[in-house]
Amino acid sequence: MSKGKKQGDKPEYLTIEELDRIEATVSGDLYFTTLYKLLRHTGRRIGEIYGTYRNKKLFGGIKLKDIDFENNQISTVILKTKNKKKERACENCKNKTNFSSPFCPNCGNRLPIVEKEKIEIEDKRIIPIPIKVKQILKIYIEKNKSKFGSNTYIFRKYSLIYLKKQIKIHTKKASINKNFSLHGFRHCFITNCKKSGMSNENIRKWTGHKLSATIDLYDDRVPDDVRKEVEN
Repeated sequence: MSKGKKQGDKPEYLTIEELDRIEATVSGDLYFTTLYKLLRHTGRRIGEIYGTYRNKKLFGGIKLKDIDFENNQISTVILKTKNKKKERACENCKNKTNFSSPFCPNCGNRLPIVEKEKIEIEDKRIIPIPIKVKQILKIYIEKNKSKFGSNTYIFRKYSLIYLKKQIKIHTKKASINKNFSLHGFRHCFITNCKKSGMSNENIRKWTGHKLSATIDLYDDRVPDDVRKEVEN
């Protein structure tokens, strides 16, 4: 399980021009160009594209067979943590119910406290392929077709730790003095969607969030943007 993020871990918002500069620093590297464009223009988590670690093992990520260019989409899967419902018996009437209710539905007696058990379930996701990504993704696959089988994870050329270090290096090479990470592409994508006037609900449907209200946590619009909205 993750330990949570520190206050200073949140990636800073990059302008479109700054994102372009990061892409320019990797223009000669087809792997990073494809990966960054996919993250930038889909707003998806790196875990959905590369995979995530669970119990020291990688889970999920994009395989060659998951890509459907005809329908412009990618099928992927992530692990979601949820509470497992447990039954507990009412000490008064012995009726059994799950832990979500604090009182017995039969007699109204307060139920004993039972510690919640967290479980992980597979959550299937569909990633739309924007036009800006489709061409470079096709080229990337074509260039590596001799290495890719149907079940090949196409972005696991490097370790995840290496990728996290490289985005810091590429940001610095682009002369950007901001805290930016692979997850920062998602922040920028959602912020730009908000700036364009897209509703939280439509952003949620695109990015795979469960709740529309969560989108506001990613809204990193600069003060000038907010000021203009108020003045208009």
